Amino acid sequence: MPADTTSTSFRPNTIADDLQHTLRVSLFSGGYAPGQKISIRKLAEEHDVSVIPARDALRALVAEGVLAFTDSRTIAVPVPDAQRLSDIRFARTSLECELARRAFPRFSATERAALRSIDHALDQAIEDNDIRAYAQGNFDFHFYIYKRAEASVMLNLVETLWMLYAPSMREVCTMYGATNIAHDYHRAAMTALDQGDEDAFVDAIANDIAQGMDFIEAGGHQN
Repeated sequence: MPADTTSTSFRPNTIADDLQHTLRVSLFSGGYAPGQKISIRKLAEEHDVSVIPARDALRALVAEGVLAFTDSRTIAVPVPDAQRLSDIRFARTSLECELARRAFPRFSATERAALRSIDHALDQAIEDNDIRAYAQGNFDFHFYIYKRAEASVMLNLVETLWMLYAPSMREVCTMYGATNIAHDYHRAAMTALDQGDEDAFVDAIANDIAQGMDFIEAGGHQN
């Protein structure tokens, strides 16, 4: 993954902070599924830390609303209902399209080439039906664009939205396969970027968001 595509809004400085950062990146890139339970003790063992920082990291994400207590001791990835998905769609479209518009004039030829390289890796993941690589590549592509906007407040909000969205997208990819879900709006975005067409670039991002949310809503999270 390119070095500048991981989240930078959260700066780890303790063991709990570092683990929280790791969990955030995993949530961004579809490392967890909706409803998946996360054991504090198992998390501590996997990352070779004590139970206390593992508990603190998970509780911090609960406080953000991206994880939830299912009972007094069990923490899990929330399963979104129809209203939650509708809210995520609206917020993603509003914020991400604005970030894309602000980013558009900031792309140099070198940065366009870097984005194209990310997209080629994503195409390979789709061809290989590699769900984890697809999820990671999709994250890399979008956030490489959004970081060019240099709008940290909106970027932080979009990162939170992706932690809410990405687990469901992973589930849909697993259900349908990466090769069956993607009309290539990323390619349309690249073409618009190369042609200097800002409106077409933003439209491609909007259509890409809509496509992903459509698949999620059709995949069973409508109760």
